[in-house]
Amino acid sequence: MDCKNVITLPLLIAIAFMAHKASALTLQQAILAADSYDSGIRAARELNDAEKQKRLQGFSGLLPQISLNGGYSKQDQPNAPYAAGITRHNYSVNLTQPIFDVAKFATWRRAEAMADLGEVNFMLSQQQLINDVSEAWFSVAYTALVLKNAERVKTAFSQQLRQTERGLQLGEQTRLDVDEAQANYDTAVADAIAAESDVNDTRIRFLKLTGLPGTMVPLNVLECVTPQTLPELEKIKVKTSSRNLNVQAAMMTLKQSDADVVASAGNHLPVVTFQASYGSNWSRGEDENALDSIFGTTSKTRDTNIGVNVSIPLFAGGSHISQSIEAAHRKEQSRALLLDARRKALEEAESAWFGLKSGEAKIRAYQRATVSAQKRMASTQYGRDIGMRTVLDALNAESDYFKSLKDIAKAQYDYITANIQLATATGELDYAWLNTFNCPSQR
Repeated sequence: MDCKNVITLPLLIAIAFMAHKASALTLQQAILAADSYDSGIRAARELNDAEKQKRLQGFSGLLPQISLNGGYSKQDQPNAPYAAGITRHNYSVNLTQPIFDVAKFATWRRAEAMADLGEVNFMLSQQQLINDVSEAWFSVAYTALVLKNAERVKTAFSQQLRQTERGLQLGEQTRLDVDEAQANYDTAVADAIAAESDVNDTRIRFLKLTGLPGTMVPLNVLECVTPQTLPELEKIKVKTSSRNLNVQAAMMTLKQSDADVVASAGNHLPVVTFQASYGSNWSRGEDENALDSIFGTTSKTRDTNIGVNVSIPLFAGGSHISQSIEAAHRKEQSRALLLDARRKALEEAESAWFGLKSGEAKIRAYQRATVSAQKRMASTQYGRDIGMRTVLDALNAESDYFKSLKDIAKAQYDYITANIQLATATGELDYAWLNTFNCPSQR
């Protein structure tokens, strides 16, 4: 059965959710759907499977090489008094086993490093997919909340505009109140249009990555994220130095450079090979007679050869020395790139760590600000009802409350983004780690 024609489990999950119009899609399910839908990750998986074959290819150079050779030929001699046609047959079985060959050993080590690098690159592709889908997932939720808030603001300012216009007709409001309410309403309409455009953009990106509609993303995913206790920065740095995938890729490249140095050194050393062969040759003439056996027209031989071949390089025009120098410089280049990858990973981890620290403080501050803005809005509304506050005061208080809702959503989104960046830097970003962002009702 062709596996490519089978509907995979992630797609079945997606289809089931779409069929039932469920709204409780989890981030893991979205990423599993993307793992089957995204062509980039499928290409990366095929490349990884291809790179794995390098292990066998490299190790096979250290194993015996066995071959079977054979031949058949016919010679015609029309004017010969006898044996006008002679057929010749031969076959041989040959075995070659490297005993001492530094180049083959280096090729094996290089192949191992290349296969490991292929796996790391595939993990980087998976990590990038998780990062992209997570960003799209939370972007859909964030922009949807912004749109929802913008619609609430527009509705509220629309009601305020109608009230002020009615109050102006009754002589209870001034033209200034109406103009202020009109300006707020017009701004709210523009904000709602911009928010709707942002929602459409994020949903299109989510659909492109996962094949699922963005409407399946729950709106409460930002609210489910609560700040967690941050690990110490030094522990984060230690973990990043060894587990960051870009650092691991640089390590595999350095291993390849080490193998190249060994291979270039092997050019100056002898190569020892064990060789063995067994074969037979025979010929037969047409219309054979006794003369064929006497003169060798018909013959049959068997040969067995066993030996050790030693090849010692003496002079190659300086190319071997040049290759050794080149390999040494490339190794130093790989070492410098490893150091650069480690520094970049530490910089990203530290930046994400401080982003989480400030994000936690902003979330708590905006939560308090939202509660205060809500109380202020209620108090201002009461003051307006008893004549101690104007309509403008009520409009400003209501506008500040809705702005605080948008601010806390943005703070939650930034905190989540910093979380993902830190997990990426430390090499922890995988399917299981995403349980951090599941609501209790989704687990």
